[in-house]
Amino acid sequence: MRALVWWVWLLTAGLGSYLATVWIRHGGLSQRLPGVTRLPLWLVGGHVLLAAGGLAAWSAYLMGGVRGSAWAACAVVLIVAAFGFMMLLRWLPSSGRHSQAGTAERHFPLAAVVAHGMCAGATVLLVVIVVLRHM
Repeated sequence: MRALVWWVWLLTAGLGSYLATVWIRHGGLSQRLPGVTRLPLWLVGGHVLLAAGGLAAWSAYLMGGVRGSAWAACAVVLIVAAFGFMMLLRWLPSSGRHSQAGTAERHFPLAAVVAHGMCAGATVLLVVIVVLRHM
């Protein structure tokens, strides 16, 4: 099951990388001013960097069996999920002041967002189950 977590996390990362590519390709990095984008750079960057760090901690746990790495990965994946949920709520269509703007995140394919979110939910659930079960 520990290896399954790693593979699901990799799938989640792959889907997230695709979404990041779409965001960057449509000017997400240049839309950093408040009021221009719903997804500020600190939120996107923090989500990506923390997710990569959590995956690295989980990989260290798989390779070395260090319990602390598993607990670190568990804590980080929960923070990453919170950032992801914040991005999802900001991305959802609204009638607010940003609704008419041509933001980069408007180009996200719905299927990719749903797939990334479902894989992320599975990742969080599996990490928590493994950590609580094996510790």
